[in-house]
Amino acid sequence: MRLTLYTDYSIRILIYLGQNPGRRVAIQEIADVHGISQTHLVKVVNRLSSNGIVLARRGRSGGLELAGGAQDILIGDVVRLMEADLPAAIVPCIPGKGQPCILADTCRLRGVITRSIGAFMAVLDGVTLHDMLTGQKKH
Repeated sequence: MRLTLYTDYSIRILIYLGQNPGRRVAIQEIADVHGISQTHLVKVVNRLSSNGIVLARRGRSGGLELAGGAQDILIGDVVRLMEADLPAAIVPCIPGKGQPCILADTCRLRGVITRSIGAFMAVLDGVTLHDMLTGQKKH
């Protein structure tokens, strides 16, 4: 399975913000630290901000910060936000999400992929940003 750069960048942004609590961080700072284009990060930040995960303020005293506590940010939610077409990106014939399948009556791949994505997301739903920052998993 392969996740997009949007997801990669979003998690990098969140980890960086989580590592720098109590201060507003400039997008350019994150871009410099990770060697990523600021233009790409702005697009990711816009999505994170419009979905209430990150607070983005403009101006002289502006910058980015987490909108809530790291313990409240589920990595599964972030992946779902950034990977809206996850099942169809892997198998284009997922019902209602992609192309019609001429083998639908005999092919079992859709079910296997759908279950495997469900298992993958279940693991990510059990991990918070706080877990990633501390290296500990709550039980």
